[in-house]
Amino acid sequence: MTLVELLITIVVLSILLALGVPGLQDFIKNNRVTAQANDLVVAVQLARSEAVKRGTRGVICAKKVDKDECTDSDDWSTGWIVYSDVDQDGNLVVDPSGEDCVNFDCIIRTRGALNKTTLDGGGNDSISFLPNGLVRQDPGNDITLTLTSNNCKLDQVRVISITNRGRTFVKSQDCP
Repeated sequence: MTLVELLITIVVLSILLALGVPGLQDFIKNNRVTAQANDLVVAVQLARSEAVKRGTRGVICAKKVDKDECTDSDDWSTGWIVYSDVDQDGNLVVDPSGEDCVNFDCIIRTRGALNKTTLDGGGNDSISFLPNGLVRQDPGNDITLTLTSNNCKLDQVRVISITNRGRTFVKSQDCP
């Protein structure tokens, strides 16, 4: 193998890497956004099924940073909490021992902060389900949350819609 052949091989390999790496980065971003949207859909459906199963209100709310408490913000990028609202007051009050889910609200699942994405709650800091599985909100208005990848390109936005009946839909959308 001569020096010229080695240099040509290196140039060809460099061109192939230059073309392939950006595409791989977009692929990874798309998978991240899809996985995080799926995590949210699972959490929403868990809140709904817990409301039906327990016969009380099931709630998913935006989480405070580094605390298992609901926030008043519609920025869901800090994570979320799924809990059973036993007293149906809309406030998360947990038994200090963490064992009494009959007289106190019971945390079912938490999710930490999202990685390299933002999640806008569209003005909603929580979503509450009634014991019949319906969303507790104004009739006719679907709840919409928008998940956007940082440095968004192409269709790296997922719009999660929750109907009054508790059905959840996810659709891909182009970046703003």
